[in-house]
Amino acid sequence: MLTHKNSQAARASCGSLTVPAELIPFSEPSFLLPGENLGDFEAIRQMMIDDIQPETNVEWLWTLDLVELSWEILRYRCLKRRILDAHRAAAIEAILQRLDGEGMPPDVMPMVRLQAKRTAAEWRDDSKAAAEIESHLYRRGFDLVDINAEAFAQARELFDMFDQLMDAAQRRRIGLLREISMRREFLKRAQRVTDTAIEAQLVRVANVRF
Repeated sequence: MLTHKNSQAARASCGSLTVPAELIPFSEPSFLLPGENLGDFEAIRQMMIDDIQPETNVEWLWTLDLVELSWEILRYRCLKRRILDAHRAAAIEAILQRLDGEGMPPDVMPMVRLQAKRTAAEWRDDSKAAAEIESHLYRRGFDLVDINAEAFAQARELFDMFDQLMDAAQRRRIGLLREISMRREFLKRAQRVTDTAIEAQLVRVANVRF
């Protein structure tokens, strides 16, 4: 098993700690979503290891948990951005429905909604059409900030869910960092007490001899 002395030797020999062989099976991500990159995960893992410099088996296990939590937080941030992009088309559709449906009789609204959906699809799939649609909206008083605001409104429930997931992961991460810090402080204090006791014992022995 890993010891403090082995850890120090590894740090001195390679300059950057690597996961002990017996913990490698636990150092891989629990799962990767399509589009996620193992190399990115490994880069985050090495940065965390280099910053924390785990010295015992317990610290290594805690550090690997921190890596997983940090990866989760980055994943949630990325998904929030993708969700916002996905809801921008829905935002365009909602704005067009309000603009084109204003003052229209109820029997015409299904056609208005259908046309708004088609226009939003064109905005999503055709960059030239998107520029024309955005110009049309701008002339009617809606700029990109308004579209962003509508997209946030459309995605608010999903955003709330991801914010809760990120908050939970962040609290767990802070808790682990606190545990590592407290454990190291306890070991330092214990070592000082031990050193003081040994020194006092040596003094007593010396006094007995002389």
